[in-house]
Amino acid sequence: MTKIAELKDKGAVVAWSPIGDHADVVALGSKEKGGIGFDDYGGELELYDWNITQNNHDGGMPEPTLLGSVKTATRFGSLAWSTGDIDTSILAGGMLDGTVNLWKPSALIGAAGGSVTAEDALLASVQRHEGAVSALKFNPHADSSNLLATGGTAGQVWMMDMATTQTMNSVNVYSPNGDDANGSSLGGEVTQVAWNSQVSHILASSSANGSVVVWDLRQKKPWCELRVESNNSSVSDVAWNPTQGLHMMTASEGGQGGLKLWDLRASTSMPLTTLEGGHAGGVLSMDWCPHDDTLMVSCGNDNRTLLWDLYSLRPIAEIPAEDSTAPSNQNQQNGGQPNDFYGGGLGTSQQKRYDVSWSPCRRGVVSTCSFDRKVQAHSVVGLATKCGRPPKWMSPASGVSCGFGGAVVSISNNTNSDSQQPQRYVTIDNVVEHPELVSASEKFETEFGAKDCIAYCHDMAARASDAYEGQVWSFMQIMFETNAREELLSYLGFDPEKIQAAAMEFTEEDDGIDEDGGDASAATKGAPAMSQRAENTVKDALLVGNFEAAVECCFRSGNLADALVLASCGGADLWQKTQAQYFAREAKNRPFLSLVSAVIHDRLPDLVAASDPAKWKETLAVLSTYGKSEEFPRLCAALGERLEGEAAGDFANASLCYMCALNLGQAVKYWKFMLVEKANINNEEKSSATTTEDLLSLHEFIEKVTVFTQALDSSELELDDDVAKLFAKYAESLANQGLFVAASKYLKGCGDTQECKELRDRIYRSRMGGFCPDLISSPPDFPYDFVNVGVASDLQGITVKQGGVQQMMQQHQQQLEHPSYEVASVDAAQTANQVQQQQAQVQQSQQQVQQSPQLQPTQSEGPSSSSLPPGWVAIQDPTSGQTYYANQNTGESSWEPPAAPAPQPAVTSNTYAAQPSAASQPSPTIQTQGSYSTSNGGSTSQKVASKYGDGFVTSASNPQLAEQYGNVGTSNPYSNANRPGTAAAAVGSTSKKAPVSGTFDPHSMPALSEEYQYLQDGLMAIVEQLSACATGSMEKKQAAESRKAVAVFIKTVARGGVDAQICNRVGLMLSALQNRDYGSASSIVTGLVSNEWKDHKDWLKGMKFLVQMASKKQL
Repeated sequence: MTKIAELKDKGAVVAWSPIGDHADVVALGSKEKGGIGFDDYGGELELYDWNITQNNHDGGMPEPTLLGSVKTATRFGSLAWSTGDIDTSILAGGMLDGTVNLWKPSALIGAAGGSVTAEDALLASVQRHEGAVSALKFNPHADSSNLLATGGTAGQVWMMDMATTQTMNSVNVYSPNGDDANGSSLGGEVTQVAWNSQVSHILASSSANGSVVVWDLRQKKPWCELRVESNNSSVSDVAWNPTQGLHMMTASEGGQGGLKLWDLRASTSMPLTTLEGGHAGGVLSMDWCPHDDTLMVSCGNDNRTLLWDLYSLRPIAEIPAEDSTAPSNQNQQNGGQPNDFYGGGLGTSQQKRYDVSWSPCRRGVVSTCSFDRKVQAHSVVGLATKCGRPPKWMSPASGVSCGFGGAVVSISNNTNSDSQQPQRYVTIDNVVEHPELVSASEKFETEFGAKDCIAYCHDMAARASDAYEGQVWSFMQIMFETNAREELLSYLGFDPEKIQAAAMEFTEEDDGIDEDGGDASAATKGAPAMSQRAENTVKDALLVGNFEAAVECCFRSGNLADALVLASCGGADLWQKTQAQYFAREAKNRPFLSLVSAVIHDRLPDLVAASDPAKWKETLAVLSTYGKSEEFPRLCAALGERLEGEAAGDFANASLCYMCALNLGQAVKYWKFMLVEKANINNEEKSSATTTEDLLSLHEFIEKVTVFTQALDSSELELDDDVAKLFAKYAESLANQGLFVAASKYLKGCGDTQECKELRDRIYRSRMGGFCPDLISSPPDFPYDFVNVGVASDLQGITVKQGGVQQMMQQHQQQLEHPSYEVASVDAAQTANQVQQQQAQVQQSQQQVQQSPQLQPTQSEGPSSSSLPPGWVAIQDPTSGQTYYANQNTGESSWEPPAAPAPQPAVTSNTYAAQPSAASQPSPTIQTQGSYSTSNGGSTSQKVASKYGDGFVTSASNPQLAEQYGNVGTSNPYSNANRPGTAAAAVGSTSKKAPVSGTFDPHSMPALSEEYQYLQDGLMAIVEQLSACATGSMEKKQAAESRKAVAVFIKTVARGGVDAQICNRVGLMLSALQNRDYGSASSIVTGLVSNEWKDHKDWLKGMKFLVQMASKKQL
């Protein structure tokens, strides 16, 4: 149902209000007699409000409201409403007596009770036409809205200037051809006048003699004349394109009639096209939609009202004449209408419409007038969408689409003040959701890349927000120092020079009493005096050479120094035994002796195990001073474990010890703990700022881990799963802000999870993928598995389009005898009969392929399956009887036999001969005068597969199909078959080019033309310099690859295998290297790798090494 309002028993002409505040108001001028009988009671001008926007709770149509009316002496032939507001606009009525009356709409509104007379609302009345006024239109342009064009049945066209009508009650009338006395006569009744939508002084008038005249009011003469109908049939209507000032539509009433589209730029004698498939008879009225220039409505003698899509030049819907849901006795309930005297409703011929018109304000609303005295309003918004796209008035004024990496594409419409044509702007922006993260990342990448690690860590320690962060970055700085152990001692507060000076200057004050209460003077003079008895025992022991007994006597008498001196003379065993006994007796009184004991006896692990966690710095200083290089990391890790194992759990200082041990896995545990704690605190707050804080905390974590890995000096470092996930999250956050190059760096050690694979692939294929060296050097694998969907086994119910008509293919389903495809013999005679029966149908279908519901292999025609490549089978099409070939592995199909692995007997053009199978009896040879020939360079499916990568294509990626079906603007987004998700097409064998030798011999290089000789000289000079300055094994290997690449490139250019564009880009790269512009050279070679890798990968890889080495060596 499209009808939204209706006025009954109104045989009238209609004019919509062009005023926005009164968009639902319509003016009706009576066209027929209003009463019953033969008396002429004149006419009536009425203003109705459709109340379209009124909400009816009962679900019915709104009831129109009469706003005002006025009686006229004669009936109306036409009606028009000028632009402006309700006070300045004018209603013009063309009367049957040749008079043009002008009314004020503001005076008519509110005069429904008849309080306003014709004289009160009438502005002026002009009598110039000799017959009825059949057409009139106000100029739609704001600067010329005072002009009214009128046309009459006598063939005259008059122009009326109403600039002074509101005040002086006068109208200036003149002729468009300058003959103001007689007017401009077209030789036939003027059926319609139309102002040009773009140029205010251009007017078109249609005539009943089959012509249309385009007037130029400035020149006061016709601009051109169109002979629309050669048989002088009447041109019933004419309209200009609302957006194209040189496009015109004409409607013809006589004969078969028709709608013709004219392009006045191309021709004034032949239409651009004729709209077909619509009205069977003449067209009575049509109107071009002012809000969408691809829509038009028309009504004709065939009792049809059609909505046209001018993009396809086809009707898309029909506006019904009557609502089928309306009750048949509705008129009887309303008291009856004049038409009901003849037994109810009228026939379809009486329901024919003679006028259609779009509302200038209500988009998608059309008014219709019919011969059964009904004026209706219809909403065609739903019908307009049947063309497959929304109407232009439903298109958003602006739109936005978000892409990968913060890319935002926005569209906006902007109407220029000088033109009514809207200009559409497409803007591509990069929206940064977290600018703090971008700033921190860019600062880190810039500073860390420009400075050395020591300076960067020093700056970070100075900017640290807390003491622990300062310690972390200070330890980072020490890790990069060449004398790391000495720097660690100094940072822990143990400066060797200061300690030495303090020891040399040490003096103890003599207070007369030592710590044990004894005489301090005796202690300062030396050891306590030995008794005579002890002295004699020691002397006797020495006389007999028993140093062990002498040492024991010294220990027992308290003379420890004498014991140590005597032990040094008694051998190594006695010395060690004496040291151990000394340390055991004095360790409690002198704690430092435990340190000396651990150092002397190489028992630092025991020292760590027995150390005081509160004095971890002293223990770490001992390890730094006395620990061996190979055991230092292990001892530091043990110290960290001791700190973690205490009840207090000093995880922060333990992480510092793990840093000294270069143990990344243990060091990051506390960093991850801090990261989780901050995230939990932010989650409780749940504010927008917390997300940024989380990302900044993550950035700080990544920053520390990245610098730490630099100290480890390991290019193949594997991160644990938790750290790898954090790196992947950080890389994703950077990519979402548009920092693709930085994000690609942190994906390197993130593992092979599905999320990381997808992110690598997206960055690699993004606009910045060519600038990501980590991805260019090793392109990522496609993140998804290739799945072979195979050949469809059931096609029942699919609509197949043939000859523009869609027909349902009803075919019986064939059951397969075995799970796998087997070759089945088919009776030759039956196949021959089937071919003959389907021959005409195949030719009429323009060689369109029709697939059966079940694909069953056959051997009725073509080569045997044994001669086909692996995976290919021969299948018979039951509709046409032809044999085609399908690949079970890739799902490809072809009417032509695929390339066989071995030479086979030639197949005659236009003939497929059935080959007998070894397992079946020979069948008669069937010759088919087929529509698919092998002599035309390959079938259509092969050509499409060769160009687009597979046999399943649509008009969106096939220019041939796009041109056929109207998608002219589409193109193929892929230049080769290596696109994601496509199977490789069997396009025949291609000969491979002979390989090019990579031997670099400066004396045997092929000579190049003068145009490219500079490439050979420059590249060979750079290669020689790189080879001379290469030091390590890696650099020598890269230099060798560069030499090979230059040799292959020069030889390929000499053979003509490199086009001029690529040579020029290599020349730009060479010039950049010679000018030390290594950034530009790297960008050029990166672009070459991205675009030309497939054809020139044999020399591009080495050329990349050449640029990298040249940049490193600063040649």
